[in-house]
Amino acid sequence: MRYYFHIVDKYGLTPDETGCEYADQDAAVLHAQRIATELAKAGEFCRSGVVLLAAVSGPSGPGEGAIDLTAKA
Repeated sequence: MRYYFHIVDKYGLTPDETGCEYADQDAAVLHAQRIATELAKAGEFCRSGVVLLAAVSGPSGPGEGAIDLTAKA
């Protein structure tokens, strides 16, 4: 399944237009947590920042199809 990692911070939404393939949601959530950790280390993340994890099944693009959202800070 393809997962997209959208960043929401004080500047607004930065959509992930490419996404990555992961075997399951647990692996994608782990990647989202790593993204949030790296952004925090770089000083780019504050308490209100989140990584939105959007899972799209099928051949759809990042704005199409069924989407499940999980937020990780």
